[in-house]
Amino acid sequence: MKISTKLFLPIFILVLLSPSLKAQEVDFSDRQAIISATENFFIGDHTGSIEHKKLSMHEKGAYRFVNRDGEYTDYVFELDSDDSDTSYKEEILGIEIYGTLALVKLRLAELSGGQHYKVLTLHKANGQWKITTIVWGSEITQ
Repeated sequence: MKISTKLFLPIFILVLLSPSLKAQEVDFSDRQAIISATENFFIGDHTGSIEHKKLSMHEKGAYRFVNRDGEYTDYVFELDSDDSDTSYKEEILGIEIYGTLALVKLRLAELSGGQHYKVLTLHKANGQWKITTIVWGSEITQ
């Protein structure tokens, strides 16, 4: 029996891709835990809730950014601080999961106008997803 080239090529490509498609399967319980950690972070940030900050952020995690003067800054999370920031609304742009590492990409719309972008890096340890690094910057306009 002779298989036509039109039929053989798509089947061959599917067979080649099937192992890589299987490797990209996502545990949706991990995805939900990442979303929960992100939501807890924003509850903590908007309300000053220390409980929510501790649920979402690793005690040795850090903020890293370049300020408006072009200077690099970083500092360790202050989980016992009840400071809050209600000057923005957040939007999740995407979530990428690589085993026990995840990236959450966000857009923050300032209520006074303007936008910022954040990338949360989360790691899974001891069965929990925690934010280990927050990187952000302002929208670049030309």
